Amino acid sequence: MKALSQLRACMARLPLLLARRRLVDEVTEELESHVELLTARYVRSGMDPDEARLAARRQLGNTTRVREEIYTMNSVDWLGAVAYDLRYAYRLLTKNPGFSVAAIAIVALGIGATTSIFSILYSVLLKPLPYKDPGRIYSAEIIVPERRGQLPSLPASVEAYLAWRDTRSDFAEIAALGPWECNLTGDLDPERVGGARVSANFFSFLGVSLAKGRGFNVDEEQPGRERVVIISDAFWRRRYGADSSLVGRQIMINGESHTVIGIAPPGLLVPTGTLLHPQVPFASRVDIWKPISAMKRGLNNESWDHGVLVRLAPDGVRETGRQQLETIINELVRVQMPRLKTNVTVQLIPIREIYAGKVRLRLLMLFGASALLLLTACASLANLLLARVVTRASEFATRLALGAGRARIVNLTIAEASVLALIGGAIGVALATFGVRVLASYGPEDVRLMTSALVSLPTLTFAILASFITAFACGLYPAWRASRYEMATALQEGGRGSFGGAGRSRRILVGLEMAFATALLATAGLLLHSFINVMQADRGYQIERVLAADISLFGDRYAKAPSRVAFYHELASNVRALPGVSAAGMISGLPAVPSTTTASRTILLPSDAIFQQVVLSRPVAMIRGVTSGYFAASRTALMAGRFLSDGESGPVAVISESLARRLWPRELATSSIGRQIRQSNTDSPLITVVGVAGDARPGALDREALPVVYRPYEQWANGLMTLVVRTAQDPAALAPAVRATVRAMDHNLPVLAIHTMREIVASTVAERQFQMMLTSVFAILALLLGALGLYGVVSYSVACSTRDIGLRIALGARRPDVFRWVFARGMQPVLVGLLLGLVGAVAIARGLRNLLFEVAPTDPLALGLMSLVLLLSAGLACYPPASRAARIDPAAALRSG
Repeated sequence: MKALSQLRACMARLPLLLARRRLVDEVTEELESHVELLTARYVRSGMDPDEARLAARRQLGNTTRVREEIYTMNSVDWLGAVAYDLRYAYRLLTKNPGFSVAAIAIVALGIGATTSIFSILYSVLLKPLPYKDPGRIYSAEIIVPERRGQLPSLPASVEAYLAWRDTRSDFAEIAALGPWECNLTGDLDPERVGGARVSANFFSFLGVSLAKGRGFNVDEEQPGRERVVIISDAFWRRRYGADSSLVGRQIMINGESHTVIGIAPPGLLVPTGTLLHPQVPFASRVDIWKPISAMKRGLNNESWDHGVLVRLAPDGVRETGRQQLETIINELVRVQMPRLKTNVTVQLIPIREIYAGKVRLRLLMLFGASALLLLTACASLANLLLARVVTRASEFATRLALGAGRARIVNLTIAEASVLALIGGAIGVALATFGVRVLASYGPEDVRLMTSALVSLPTLTFAILASFITAFACGLYPAWRASRYEMATALQEGGRGSFGGAGRSRRILVGLEMAFATALLATAGLLLHSFINVMQADRGYQIERVLAADISLFGDRYAKAPSRVAFYHELASNVRALPGVSAAGMISGLPAVPSTTTASRTILLPSDAIFQQVVLSRPVAMIRGVTSGYFAASRTALMAGRFLSDGESGPVAVISESLARRLWPRELATSSIGRQIRQSNTDSPLITVVGVAGDARPGALDREALPVVYRPYEQWANGLMTLVVRTAQDPAALAPAVRATVRAMDHNLPVLAIHTMREIVASTVAERQFQMMLTSVFAILALLLGALGLYGVVSYSVACSTRDIGLRIALGARRPDVFRWVFARGMQPVLVGLLLGLVGAVAIARGLRNLLFEVAPTDPLALGLMSLVLLLSAGLACYPPASRAARIDPAAALRSG
């Protein structure tokens, strides 16, 4: 009831608040009339008119205070006071543009950087996904406990998808998808397009409505009826010029006619790369979808290659549904693999984790770096406001002398900080709008949610809250300092203020700035050292002067393996004949690319062990088909034996060193030569090991080198191959000649992509590079703010101590000694901040240990180099004021005192 009555009182006074200008004018007019009446009375009593007016004003009292009291009685107190203080603060700031511009720039820099990173973080980690009820969508993965050390999880198989789909559970819907890349030919230039095979309900499962046409029908999942496709909006516009008549027309895919039945909506979000699962590698862009061929293939080593998405029913329980899926898959395994005595488990991964799980730590680290930059900006702004308070000491003392309370002084100072923070925050939001676009453009391609980042309502709310927090955090201490001034002391100093307390406070703030800057610099140094180690590490192959081109054969011409083998051998031979080429060969998957390092098969030794022991203990290895020139082109190290040659007489293989150690752990690599292994099944042909090659690791070095088996392409002929060319010149200059060679052999064959090996490796470390570069930018900005703050404090110290310095010089102090004294005094807070910052950086690095590669959190090189950079910057900031102090004329200084 009390609150309601106060609200009614405020509403009753609202008209007066809206007419406050008229109220002020009326009060002023009334007070002037009182002065005139009193003056006339004193004149009639015989006083001089001027003396009579002074006497009248003395009798009436402080008219300004009377006006304020009347205004307060007829207005909403706090709102009017805040509006008055903000207007007054704005007027003061416009009279001091230099201070205002510097302070606003500092705030805009901190708010802009933090808001930009928050926009990315919100888009990737917090923003609801554009699906129907995304919180109930999960990816189902299968775990074989005995194999978890080599394969943490397995994707599903078509058999598992069909069993889960056809059995009742707590999941309302189940959809499946698998990678599919195809070649488009016809009237336009041939092109390789990334796509996916999906279940008929895939788009309805996501809750997505097609922009044009229709979705897939269930009967189109049957083999022979799946020649219908849906294409993406971007691909429709790029290749077909947004031709609305495309729906219903035929296009040639892999030499076969397919009907376009629909166009996906713009910006459709689907898993790409290895986001869904490491062993289900999609293209970097998915532009075409085709119905899955839901034909039962039986459970075998090659069938676990599909992703399965499940949607929990509204009344379903996640754990109950997981157990139901687990029961179904175990029954399937027992029926089809009765000799395999194991119980597999099922884990459910939230759909959000598919897109954000791999980058969460990196994004949080970047947000922490931007927060450190904002803290540095806050300390710098507080330093400026503290200097501002010192220069306004006489004004505050005068207000106190006229009856203003100390709370009033605090309000005025907070209002000034608020105006600066709000203007700086508005400019920071504008900078963030530009910054988000830049970050989305240069960010890693596989972080799909970054591309949709923008300055939205949640981002604006964050920026406003950050601005208000900045205002209070930066203005509170200077306001408290201002309210503690003694009137007599401040008025005697004539507005110059006292350097003592404020000077110490400003040095403390500089120490904080340097601590934050050191923490950022040291973290950036550790990340930079880690990135250099990644780029210079031995991956098992050389990346300099190497060109890679993806080739995929299709159509009746290459339906049989001998045709594919002949084409690739001829292509490698023709490329080796090009000027500047020193070696060329083919491989079925580059080890540098993550999407190809996960294609796995199983390898086992011929043994009398029972089936259970053989299946669950045999090592997992990647199978690579290669031509004879690959090893020379990649310069893979030969540890024992020989490399493969053309026309091998029998089943042979070169295995990696890690696989040799797993197969024969107690023997040397040379002992592997001549041994025999089996591939996939216990009844598969024996393969003779003729060589042991060095291990090859992914380009990002984010996982250990998996065992590899290299087979002659004649014995392991797949459609997709990568041409690897070693050149004696810039490899990029050879790309047109390679493309022309392929086109001359088959003009319908698209060259998927041609990149240098260094570019390929750089793309695999894009996340690490993105994080390192952003952290370095924040560190440089924080260092700049700290150096400017230090320069301001030392300059102010010299200005306030000019008379003392002049007296020292007059009494015989040497000018080099004065320089060293001022310089040392300026460097004191820097050294303290450096020590605190290094401690903070080591603590941060320990939390980010997983992001560092062969770099310890206490790495002396990175920490020492960044400390040197900080000290040099601080020294440059202290040098000019120290030099000015050493040149002070003692006579002029004493006269000015």
